[in-house]
Amino acid sequence: MTSLRRTTAAVLAAVLVAAGVAGGAAVSGRTTVFRAESGSMAPEISEGDIVVAVRAANAVPARGDVVLFNDPGEWARVAARLTGVDRVAPTFVKRVVGLPGERVSCCDGDGRIMIDGEPLAEPYLLAGTTLASVLAFDVIVPPDAVFVMGDSRSASIDSRDLGPVPLHDVFAVQQWVLRMP
Repeated sequence: MTSLRRTTAAVLAAVLVAAGVAGGAAVSGRTTVFRAESGSMAPEISEGDIVVAVRAANAVPARGDVVLFNDPGEWARVAARLTGVDRVAPTFVKRVVGLPGERVSCCDGDGRIMIDGEPLAEPYLLAGTTLASVLAFDVIVPPDAVFVMGDSRSASIDSRDLGPVPLHDVFAVQQWVLRMP
């Protein structure tokens, strides 16, 4: 990263943190800025990184999109309990794996997620991941929802634990990530 880009990144990060984006989302027009609170999306997004996303107005995200969504119910409370912290922000960032109406299951003989009986290629997974999930599951995604998972599967609480996310709770799709030192 060049010196100018480092300086710009540092200034942007300082402004965002000062504006209270830590662990939440700040929305301006069509752009949303979010500071990641966990490593559940590593290596794509690390804890503390800033995610810049575009608002997704009533659109179904594509498989592989990284989305921001509001707590669809009990996610924050359950995530806090499972991770042993007092509070988890009610905004989450995860990757869309299953689309409305699809059957998402784990796993085939090679440890891959299956979509409607076909293995899913997941080049974004954390290096060295040989099993896409240690949790077995078999879910039909409702017509108004998506199935999401973190890229760092062992560090992620996601649809495997808490079910599909209603589309009305998905509010943005990642455009780029500002890596924080």
